[in-house]
Amino acid sequence: MKTIYKLLSLVFILTVSVSCDRDQGDSDYLNGRGSTIFYSSPSGTLFVEEGAANNYQISVATTAIQNSGIPYSIEVDPSSTAVEGVDFDFASSTQIPGGNIVSTFSIEAYFDNASLDGKTLVLNLVGSEGVDVGTNNTFSLDIFKSCPYNGLNTTDYSAAVVAFDAEAPSYDVTLVPVAGSDNQWTVTTGWGPSFVAWATGDPQYEGAFLYSGTITLNSDFSVDFAGDDAWATGGAGSFSPCTQVFTYTLTQGLFTNAFTVDVTLNPGI
Repeated sequence: MKTIYKLLSLVFILTVSVSCDRDQGDSDYLNGRGSTIFYSSPSGTLFVEEGAANNYQISVATTAIQNSGIPYSIEVDPSSTAVEGVDFDFASSTQIPGGNIVSTFSIEAYFDNASLDGKTLVLNLVGSEGVDVGTNNTFSLDIFKSCPYNGLNTTDYSAAVVAFDAEAPSYDVTLVPVAGSDNQWTVTTGWGPSFVAWATGDPQYEGAFLYSGTITLNSDFSVDFAGDDAWATGGAGSFSPCTQVFTYTLTQGLFTNAFTVDVTLNPGI
């Protein structure tokens, strides 16, 4: 009986000792000793849409919690192509609240000045007094203009043509929908009715060799052009859902010498 009592007493003492040690460890952790802050991830992507909030949350974490919170600041790196006040603004304060190990700050991007090709925002993390900054101290955000695609606004287009490093005659063209397809159109000419006459310098070719074909818009907004004739070897390009502009480059087997033709279709005539 005395042996059992001694064993129970020992268990009680060990339990109290372990509990006190754990509480003391938590106290040191909450005091924020040796705090180091860092970005939770190195990069991100924001697609900016018209009429949307266009906010992006960026996370900053710390290795130790502080009761009073951890303020920090953000500097825009000179390598950024996105400009504060033009392409974006900071939309929230920068501080890790007391008792937290991670927080976020917000970037608001603007649709009007966004680029279809994208701009990059590079942000450097700067610690407050007594707070170190870890190696993950740079965050890169790629900002792209994005527009939902709900079909063409018009099927009437004006075409600009470039070949041999010179402007060829422009022309107007109507895209005729292919039955049963939402994203295919036929055109009577892919490079214009005057192209061959211009390229050869011979007016007798006016209206000849039109390069008729079919334009296909793919899900990734790439474009394929398939010519109707054997010599019309087709081409490829891209489409912008924001501007509704088609661009494509044609190859050909009509002339002895190989060359390419760049065509830009702008909506509206």
